[in-house]
Amino acid sequence: MRATSHGESALLLLDVIAVLKSLHVPYAVIGAVAASFHGVVRASLDADVVISLPSGRTAVTALLDGFHRVGLKDRYTKGDVRDPIGGVIAIEDRFHNRVDLLLKIRGMTDAAFSRTVETAFMGERIRVISAEDFIVMKVFAGSAKDLSDAAGVLQVSGGRIDRALLKSLAQPYGKETLRRLHALLER
Repeated sequence: MRATSHGESALLLLDVIAVLKSLHVPYAVIGAVAASFHGVVRASLDADVVISLPSGRTAVTALLDGFHRVGLKDRYTKGDVRDPIGGVIAIEDRFHNRVDLLLKIRGMTDAAFSRTVETAFMGERIRVISAEDFIVMKVFAGSAKDLSDAAGVLQVSGGRIDRALLKSLAQPYGKETLRRLHALLER
């Protein structure tokens, strides 16, 4: 484990990604790390990753076993049918640094993992959610902070954002997400 004290969730993120890679689990870094990557810097005490696992308890169990083998603790919370997130695995190290793994975000397709951007992060290679997927996820989440993140990435990225792709990605998230996205794009 890389972390040596509290406040080093970025180092824990690298440990978590190493386990995900060893188990061939598709992942994309989201949240504050992705916001910073896409040009909107904000602080956070944890790190967030969305993952793709086959349905069923066996895949989750294998993943949790992988984290236990390297000395990490977990707390798995399964979402109910109304929850937009299928589940969350909160990973902690002994210093209480935290990485949240999100499973099955309603509206997000596995194609998002093929659009990730590989980048260098603290001497390692990681995969970050694309700007378009990031924006749509934030618009779907819909809080003031989320919408501000989405607007910031749109502003910073300017002409590099594929607006047609944005609109098509928003469709599976539902009518409210489409409405919010259109309002954001009209600003």
